[in-house]
Amino acid sequence: MYSRLIILLLLLQIPSVVAADWLKPRRGEQFAKDQAYIFIPLPYDYPGIGSGTLLLGSLSNIFESTTDLYFVEIAGDATGHLAQLSEIPVLTDQLLFSFQLQDVNRGVVNNYANRGTLNSDQNNYVLLDLTRADQDIFKLEYSSYQRRYNAYLQHINEQYRLDAVREPSGTLIAQLSSGFAYEYDSNIAGLMIDLTDDYHDPKAGLRLELELTDRPAKTINDPDYYNTSISFSYYQPFKSNDTLVINYFQSDAHVRTIGNINSSDIISQLNMNCGTDSTCLAAEQDLVNTLIDARRYGTADTLGGIDRLRSYPQQRFQGSHAGFIGAEYRWNLTAESVPFNYFFWKDTRTARQIAFFAEAGSVTDQASELWQDQRFTYGVGFRLLTSSGNIYRADIAAGDEGIEAAVFLLYPW
Repeated sequence: MYSRLIILLLLLQIPSVVAADWLKPRRGEQFAKDQAYIFIPLPYDYPGIGSGTLLLGSLSNIFESTTDLYFVEIAGDATGHLAQLSEIPVLTDQLLFSFQLQDVNRGVVNNYANRGTLNSDQNNYVLLDLTRADQDIFKLEYSSYQRRYNAYLQHINEQYRLDAVREPSGTLIAQLSSGFAYEYDSNIAGLMIDLTDDYHDPKAGLRLELELTDRPAKTINDPDYYNTSISFSYYQPFKSNDTLVINYFQSDAHVRTIGNINSSDIISQLNMNCGTDSTCLAAEQDLVNTLIDARRYGTADTLGGIDRLRSYPQQRFQGSHAGFIGAEYRWNLTAESVPFNYFFWKDTRTARQIAFFAEAGSVTDQASELWQDQRFTYGVGFRLLTSSGNIYRADIAAGDEGIEAAVFLLYPW
Protein backbone atom coordinates (compact mmCIF):
# COMPACT_ATOMS: atom_id res chain seq x y z
CA MET A 1 0.00 0.00 0.00
CA TYR A 2 2.71 2.50 0.96
CA SER A 3 4.73 1.89 -2.21
CA ARG A 4 1.67 3.04 -4.18
CA LEU A 5 1.34 6.12 -1.97
CA ILE A 6 4.98 7.02 -2.56
CA ILE A 7 4.39 6.78 -6.32
CA LEU A 8 1.33 9.00 -5.91
CA LEU A 9 3.38 11.56 -3.99
CA LEU A 10 5.97 11.65 -6.74
CA LEU A 11 3.25 12.16 -9.34
CA LEU A 12 1.79 14.99 -7.28
CA GLN A 13 5.14 16.77 -7.22
CA ILE A 14 5.65 16.67 -11.01
CA PRO A 15 3.22 19.54 -11.78
CA SER A 16 4.86 21.78 -9.15
CA VAL A 17 8.24 21.28 -10.78
CA VAL A 18 7.14 21.49 -14.42
CA ALA A 19 4.44 24.14 -14.07
CA ALA A 20 4.07 25.88 -10.72
CA ASP A 21 0.88 27.56 -11.94
CA TRP A 22 -0.86 24.18 -11.61
CA LEU A 23 -0.85 24.63 -7.84
CA LYS A 24 -3.30 26.87 -6.10
CA PRO A 25 -1.51 30.07 -5.05
CA ARG A 26 -1.08 30.63 -1.34
CA ARG A 27 -3.46 33.27 -0.02
CA GLY A 28 -0.94 34.99 2.24
CA GLU A 29 2.18 34.70 4.37
CA GLN A 30 2.69 31.08 5.45
CA PHE A 31 5.00 31.90 8.38
CA ALA A 32 2.94 34.06 10.71
CA LYS A 33 5.01 36.48 12.79
CA ASP A 34 2.37 38.73 14.41
CA GLN A 35 2.77 38.69 18.18
CA ALA A 36 -0.03 37.57 20.50
CA TYR A 37 -0.60 36.15 23.98
CA ILE A 38 -3.25 34.52 26.17
CA PHE A 39 -3.31 33.55 29.88
CA ILE A 40 -6.23 31.59 31.36
CA PRO A 41 -6.61 30.03 34.86
CA LEU A 42 -8.88 26.96 34.95
CA PRO A 43 -10.02 24.86 37.93
CA TYR A 44 -9.66 21.07 37.90
CA ASP A 45 -11.32 18.35 39.97
CA TYR A 46 -10.63 14.65 39.35
CA PRO A 47 -12.06 11.72 41.36
CA GLY A 48 -9.37 10.22 43.62
CA ILE A 49 -6.85 12.88 42.64
CA GLY A 50 -8.16 16.09 44.07
CA SER A 51 -8.71 19.67 42.98
CA GLY A 52 -6.67 22.71 42.12
CA THR A 53 -5.96 25.19 39.34
CA LEU A 54 -4.38 25.03 35.90
CA LEU A 55 -2.72 28.14 34.48
CA LEU A 56 -2.62 27.93 30.68
CA GLY A 57 -0.71 30.43 28.62
CA SER A 58 0.93 31.09 25.28
CA LEU A 59 3.16 33.68 23.67
CA SER A 60 3.00 33.60 19.89
CA ASN A 61 5.75 34.59 17.46
CA ILE A 62 8.28 35.68 20.06
CA PHE A 63 10.66 38.42 18.88
CA GLU A 64 8.72 38.55 15.59
CA SER A 65 9.89 35.06 14.69
CA THR A 66 7.92 31.87 14.11
CA THR A 67 8.63 30.69 17.68
CA ASP A 68 5.65 30.07 19.97
CA LEU A 69 5.76 29.36 23.72
CA TYR A 70 3.02 27.30 25.36
CA PHE A 71 2.91 26.37 29.03
CA VAL A 72 0.68 24.79 31.64
CA GLU A 73 1.33 25.19 35.36
CA ILE A 74 -0.56 22.86 37.73
CA ALA A 75 -1.16 23.78 41.38
CA GLY A 76 -3.24 22.10 44.11
CA ASP A 77 -3.52 18.43 45.03
CA ALA A 78 -1.65 17.62 41.81
CA THR A 79 1.37 19.65 40.76
CA GLY A 80 3.55 19.87 37.70
CA HIS A 81 4.21 21.81 34.55
CA LEU A 82 4.37 21.54 30.79
CA ALA A 83 6.33 23.84 28.51
CA GLN A 84 6.65 23.84 24.73
CA LEU A 85 8.73 25.96 22.38
CA SER A 86 7.68 25.37 18.79
CA GLU A 87 9.15 26.35 15.41
CA ILE A 88 12.42 27.82 16.60
CA PRO A 89 14.13 28.90 13.34
CA VAL A 90 17.44 27.14 12.73
CA LEU A 91 17.38 28.24 9.08
CA THR A 92 14.73 30.93 8.69
CA ASP A 93 11.49 29.59 7.22
CA GLN A 94 13.14 26.31 6.27
CA LEU A 95 14.59 24.37 9.20
CA LEU A 96 12.57 24.57 12.42
CA PHE A 97 13.21 23.00 15.84
CA SER A 98 10.57 22.33 18.51
CA PHE A 99 10.60 20.73 21.94
CA GLN A 100 8.18 20.01 24.77
CA LEU A 101 8.92 19.10 28.39
CA GLN A 102 6.29 17.71 30.76
CA ASP A 103 6.81 16.95 34.46
CA VAL A 104 3.59 16.01 36.31
CA ASN A 105 3.50 14.29 39.70
CA ARG A 106 -0.14 13.21 39.69
CA GLY A 107 -2.49 12.15 36.93
CA VAL A 108 -5.38 9.82 36.20
CA VAL A 109 -6.05 7.61 33.17
CA ASN A 110 -9.16 5.59 32.32
CA ASN A 111 -8.38 1.91 31.71
CA TYR A 112 -11.24 0.14 29.91
CA ALA A 113 -11.74 -3.60 30.22
CA ASN A 114 -11.80 -4.13 26.44
CA ARG A 115 -9.67 -2.61 23.72
CA GLY A 116 -11.19 -1.56 20.41
CA THR A 117 -14.68 -0.31 19.59
CA LEU A 118 -16.42 -3.72 19.69
CA ASN A 119 -17.99 -4.75 23.03
CA SER A 120 -16.30 -1.85 24.84
CA ASP A 121 -18.58 -0.73 27.68
CA GLN A 122 -18.23 2.90 28.71
CA ASN A 123 -18.94 1.98 32.36
CA ASN A 124 -16.49 -0.93 32.54
CA TYR A 125 -13.30 0.87 33.47
CA VAL A 126 -11.07 1.79 36.40
CA LEU A 127 -8.93 4.84 37.12
CA LEU A 128 -5.19 4.41 37.00
CA ASP A 129 -3.67 6.77 39.60
CA LEU A 130 -0.28 7.91 38.30
CA THR A 131 2.30 9.59 40.52
CA ARG A 132 4.55 10.27 37.55
CA ALA A 133 3.62 11.39 34.04
CA ASP A 134 6.68 12.81 32.30
CA GLN A 135 7.18 13.41 28.60
CA ASP A 136 10.00 14.88 26.50
CA ILE A 137 9.47 15.65 22.80
CA PHE A 138 12.05 16.92 20.30
CA LYS A 139 11.21 17.67 16.66
CA LEU A 140 13.22 18.89 13.67
CA GLU A 141 11.22 19.94 10.60
CA TYR A 142 12.31 20.97 7.12
CA SER A 143 9.84 23.02 5.07
CA SER A 144 10.08 24.25 1.49
CA TYR A 145 8.09 25.90 -1.29
CA GLN A 146 5.89 27.99 1.03
CA ARG A 147 5.26 25.07 3.41
CA ARG A 148 3.93 22.83 0.67
CA TYR A 149 6.55 20.14 1.31
CA ASN A 150 7.39 19.29 4.90
CA ALA A 151 9.56 16.50 6.31
CA TYR A 152 10.24 15.97 9.99
CA LEU A 153 12.01 13.79 12.54
CA GLN A 154 10.71 13.51 16.08
CA HIS A 155 11.77 11.75 19.27
CA ILE A 156 9.41 11.18 22.22
CA ASN A 157 10.29 9.76 25.64
CA GLU A 158 7.45 9.00 28.07
CA GLN A 159 7.81 7.83 31.68
CA TYR A 160 4.92 6.84 33.94
CA ARG A 161 4.47 5.31 37.38
CA LEU A 162 1.22 3.60 38.45
CA ASP A 163 0.74 3.55 42.23
CA ALA A 164 -2.99 2.93 42.75
CA VAL A 165 -6.11 1.64 41.03
CA ARG A 166 -9.45 3.30 41.79
CA GLU A 167 -13.13 2.95 40.96
CA PRO A 168 -14.63 5.61 38.62
CA SER A 169 -15.88 7.42 41.73
CA GLY A 170 -12.31 7.68 43.04
CA THR A 171 -12.67 5.01 45.74
CA LEU A 172 -9.42 3.10 46.25
CA ILE A 173 -9.39 -0.47 44.89
CA ALA A 174 -5.72 -1.29 45.36
CA GLN A 175 -2.52 0.45 46.39
CA LEU A 176 0.40 -1.05 44.51
CA SER A 177 3.13 -2.15 46.91
CA SER A 178 6.11 -0.92 44.91
CA GLY A 179 4.51 0.94 42.01
CA PHE A 180 4.47 -0.15 38.39
CA ALA A 181 6.87 1.96 36.32
CA TYR A 182 6.94 1.90 32.54
CA GLU A 183 8.70 3.89 29.82
CA TYR A 184 8.25 4.35 26.06
CA ASP A 185 10.50 5.70 23.32
CA SER A 186 9.06 6.75 19.95
CA ASN A 187 11.21 7.70 16.95
CA ILE A 188 9.10 9.28 14.21
CA ALA A 189 9.75 10.16 10.58
CA GLY A 190 7.03 12.03 8.74
CA LEU A 191 6.29 13.61 5.37
CA MET A 192 3.47 16.04 4.59
CA ILE A 193 2.52 17.27 1.11
CA ASP A 194 0.28 20.35 1.39
CA LEU A 195 -1.33 21.19 -1.95
CA THR A 196 -3.82 23.69 -0.52
CA ASP A 197 -4.18 27.45 -0.79
CA ASP A 198 -3.08 28.11 2.82
CA TYR A 199 -1.11 26.16 5.44
CA HIS A 200 -3.02 27.47 8.48
CA ASP A 201 -6.52 27.94 7.04
CA PRO A 202 -6.92 25.86 3.86
CA LYS A 203 -10.05 26.40 1.80
CA ALA A 204 -9.21 24.47 -1.37
CA GLY A 205 -6.90 21.63 -2.34
CA LEU A 206 -5.63 18.50 -0.63
CA ARG A 207 -3.14 17.49 2.05
CA LEU A 208 -1.44 14.14 2.54
CA GLU A 209 0.66 13.05 5.51
CA LEU A 210 2.59 9.81 6.01
CA GLU A 211 4.20 8.86 9.30
CA LEU A 212 6.41 6.00 10.47
CA THR A 213 6.85 5.52 14.24
CA ASP A 214 9.39 3.10 15.67
CA ARG A 215 8.58 1.82 19.19
CA PRO A 216 11.58 -0.25 20.33
CA ALA A 217 11.30 -2.41 23.47
CA LYS A 218 12.72 -0.76 26.59
CA THR A 219 12.77 -3.96 28.68
CA ILE A 220 12.46 -7.70 28.05
CA ASN A 221 8.76 -7.40 28.97
CA ASP A 222 7.94 -4.84 26.27
CA PRO A 223 6.92 -5.52 22.67
CA ASP A 224 9.13 -4.32 19.82
CA TYR A 225 6.96 -2.81 17.08
CA TYR A 226 6.40 0.09 14.70
CA ASN A 227 3.36 2.08 13.54
CA THR A 228 2.44 3.37 10.10
CA SER A 229 -0.20 6.05 9.63
CA ILE A 230 -1.73 8.00 6.77
CA SER A 231 -3.91 11.10 6.85
CA PHE A 232 -5.60 12.47 3.74
CA SER A 233 -7.62 15.70 3.78
CA TYR A 234 -9.60 17.23 0.93
CA TYR A 235 -10.80 20.86 1.02
CA GLN A 236 -13.71 21.95 -1.19
CA PRO A 237 -14.76 25.63 -1.20
CA PHE A 238 -18.46 26.52 -1.04
CA LYS A 239 -20.24 29.83 -1.58
CA SER A 240 -17.97 32.82 -1.18
CA ASN A 241 -15.90 31.78 1.82
CA ASP A 242 -17.10 28.44 3.26
CA THR A 243 -15.21 25.14 3.17
CA LEU A 244 -16.10 21.46 3.33
CA VAL A 245 -13.27 19.30 4.72
CA ILE A 246 -13.13 15.53 4.42
CA ASN A 247 -10.44 13.58 6.29
CA TYR A 248 -9.48 9.92 6.16
CA PHE A 249 -7.02 8.55 8.70
CA GLN A 250 -5.62 5.10 9.37
CA SER A 251 -2.98 3.86 11.80
CA ASP A 252 -1.60 0.32 12.08
CA ALA A 253 0.81 -1.36 14.49
CA HIS A 254 3.26 -3.97 13.20
CA VAL A 255 4.83 -6.17 15.91
CA ARG A 256 8.35 -7.45 15.35
CA THR A 257 8.71 -9.17 18.73
CA ILE A 258 5.89 -9.93 21.19
CA GLY A 259 6.49 -8.82 24.77
CA ASN A 260 6.08 -10.89 27.94
CA ILE A 261 2.44 -12.06 27.98
CA ASN A 262 2.73 -14.51 30.89
CA SER A 263 -0.18 -13.72 33.24
CA SER A 264 1.68 -14.74 36.40
CA ASP A 265 4.62 -12.49 35.53
CA ILE A 266 2.32 -9.52 34.89
CA ILE A 267 0.46 -10.06 38.18
CA SER A 268 3.83 -10.11 39.94
CA GLN A 269 4.89 -6.90 38.15
CA LEU A 270 1.69 -5.09 39.15
CA ASN A 271 1.97 -6.27 42.75
CA MET A 272 -1.59 -5.27 43.64
CA ASN A 273 -1.85 -7.80 46.51
CA CYS A 274 -5.58 -8.33 46.06
CA GLY A 275 -5.87 -11.38 48.29
CA THR A 276 -9.51 -12.50 48.19
CA ASP A 277 -10.98 -9.05 47.39
CA SER A 278 -13.24 -9.74 44.39
CA THR A 279 -13.34 -6.11 43.20
CA CYS A 280 -9.57 -5.90 43.29
CA LEU A 281 -9.16 -9.26 41.54
CA ALA A 282 -11.52 -8.21 38.74
CA ALA A 283 -9.62 -4.93 38.22
CA GLU A 284 -6.33 -6.83 38.30
CA GLN A 285 -7.52 -9.27 35.63
CA ASP A 286 -8.67 -6.41 33.39
CA LEU A 287 -5.25 -4.78 33.71
CA VAL A 288 -3.53 -8.07 32.93
CA ASN A 289 -5.68 -8.53 29.82
CA THR A 290 -4.95 -4.98 28.67
CA LEU A 291 -1.21 -5.47 29.06
CA ILE A 292 -1.30 -8.83 27.28
CA ASP A 293 -3.13 -7.33 24.29
CA ALA A 294 -0.79 -4.32 24.17
CA ARG A 295 2.31 -6.55 24.31
CA ARG A 296 0.95 -9.01 21.74
CA TYR A 297 -0.52 -6.62 19.16
CA GLY A 298 1.09 -3.22 19.83
CA THR A 299 -0.93 0.00 19.97
CA ALA A 300 -1.72 2.24 17.01
CA ASP A 301 -2.82 5.88 17.28
CA THR A 302 -5.91 6.08 19.47
CA LEU A 303 -9.38 7.52 18.76
CA GLY A 304 -11.30 9.76 21.12
CA GLY A 305 -10.50 13.22 22.42
CA ILE A 306 -10.04 16.64 20.89
CA ASP A 307 -9.33 15.63 17.28
CA ARG A 308 -10.97 12.34 16.22
CA LEU A 309 -14.27 10.98 17.63
CA ARG A 310 -14.68 14.11 19.72
CA SER A 311 -17.69 12.85 21.73
CA TYR A 312 -15.45 10.33 23.55
CA PRO A 313 -12.77 10.86 26.22
CA GLN A 314 -9.13 11.21 25.24
CA GLN A 315 -7.62 7.86 24.10
CA ARG A 316 -11.00 6.17 24.60
CA PHE A 317 -10.42 3.48 21.95
CA GLN A 318 -7.08 1.69 21.75
CA GLY A 319 -5.97 -1.19 19.55
CA SER A 320 -3.44 -2.20 16.95
CA HIS A 321 -5.51 -0.88 14.01
CA ALA A 322 -7.51 2.35 13.84
CA GLY A 323 -9.55 3.84 11.01
CA PHE A 324 -11.33 7.19 10.90
CA ILE A 325 -13.30 9.31 8.46
CA GLY A 326 -14.71 12.72 9.20
CA ALA A 327 -16.38 15.65 7.48
CA GLU A 328 -16.54 19.24 8.68
CA TYR A 329 -18.37 22.15 7.09
CA ARG A 330 -16.72 25.45 8.08
CA TRP A 331 -19.19 28.31 7.72
CA ASN A 332 -17.32 31.61 7.73
CA LEU A 333 -19.26 34.31 9.53
CA THR A 334 -16.76 37.13 9.08
CA ALA A 335 -13.42 37.69 7.37
CA GLU A 336 -11.84 40.93 8.53
CA SER A 337 -8.77 42.11 10.42
CA VAL A 338 -9.81 43.25 13.90
CA PRO A 339 -7.17 43.75 16.65
CA PHE A 340 -8.31 43.08 20.22
CA ASN A 341 -6.75 43.33 23.68
CA TYR A 342 -8.59 42.04 26.76
CA PHE A 343 -5.58 42.33 29.12
CA PHE A 344 -5.24 38.53 29.42
CA TRP A 345 -5.71 37.92 25.68
CA LYS A 346 -4.23 39.90 22.80
CA ASP A 347 -4.32 39.05 19.09
CA THR A 348 -5.82 40.16 15.76
CA ARG A 349 -8.96 38.41 14.58
CA THR A 350 -9.04 37.54 10.88
CA ALA A 351 -12.12 35.30 10.72
CA ARG A 352 -14.90 33.68 12.74
CA GLN A 353 -16.40 30.31 11.87
CA ILE A 354 -19.16 27.95 12.86
CA ALA A 355 -18.23 24.32 12.11
CA PHE A 356 -20.62 21.40 11.76
CA PHE A 357 -18.96 17.99 11.84
CA ALA A 358 -19.69 14.26 11.65
CA GLU A 359 -17.17 11.49 12.32
CA ALA A 360 -16.95 7.69 12.22
CA GLY A 361 -14.18 5.51 13.59
CA SER A 362 -13.25 1.90 14.18
CA VAL A 363 -10.50 0.33 16.32
CA THR A 364 -9.54 -3.32 16.60
CA ASP A 365 -6.63 -5.66 17.32
CA GLN A 366 -7.31 -7.69 14.17
CA ALA A 367 -6.78 -5.97 10.81
CA SER A 368 -9.47 -8.09 9.17
CA GLU A 369 -12.05 -6.78 11.67
CA LEU A 370 -11.45 -3.08 11.06
CA TRP A 371 -14.73 -1.28 10.20
CA GLN A 372 -16.84 -4.28 11.24
CA ASP A 373 -17.87 -2.12 14.21
CA GLN A 374 -17.99 1.68 14.22
CA ARG A 375 -18.56 4.56 16.61
CA PHE A 376 -20.02 7.90 15.51
CA THR A 377 -19.80 11.51 16.59
CA TYR A 378 -21.81 14.57 15.56
CA GLY A 379 -21.24 18.11 16.72
CA VAL A 380 -20.80 21.82 16.26
CA GLY A 381 -17.95 24.17 17.04
CA PHE A 382 -16.82 27.77 16.98
CA ARG A 383 -13.49 28.93 15.55
CA LEU A 384 -11.63 32.21 15.93
CA LEU A 385 -8.79 32.64 13.43
CA THR A 386 -6.02 35.17 14.04
CA SER A 387 -3.10 36.80 12.25
CA SER A 388 -0.66 35.19 14.72
CA GLY A 389 -1.48 31.77 13.22
CA ASN A 390 -3.46 30.66 16.28
CA ILE A 391 -6.86 29.07 15.77
CA TYR A 392 -8.94 29.13 18.95
CA ARG A 393 -11.44 26.27 18.87
CA ALA A 394 -14.46 25.31 21.00
CA ASP A 395 -16.32 22.09 20.13
CA ILE A 396 -19.27 20.23 21.57
CA ALA A 397 -19.87 16.69 20.29
CA ALA A 398 -22.43 13.95 20.93
CA GLY A 399 -22.23 10.17 20.54
CA ASP A 400 -23.61 6.97 22.03
CA GLU A 401 -21.68 7.53 25.27
CA GLY A 402 -22.81 11.08 25.89
CA ILE A 403 -21.56 14.59 25.21
CA GLU A 404 -18.05 16.01 25.40
CA ALA A 405 -17.02 19.66 25.17
CA ALA A 406 -13.50 20.98 24.64
CA VAL A 407 -11.67 24.24 24.14
CA PHE A 408 -8.38 23.94 22.29
CA LEU A 409 -5.99 25.46 19.77
CA LEU A 410 -5.73 24.55 16.07
CA TYR A 411 -8.06 22.74 13.71
CA PRO A 412 -8.76 19.03 14.24
CA TRP A 413 -7.08 16.45 11.97
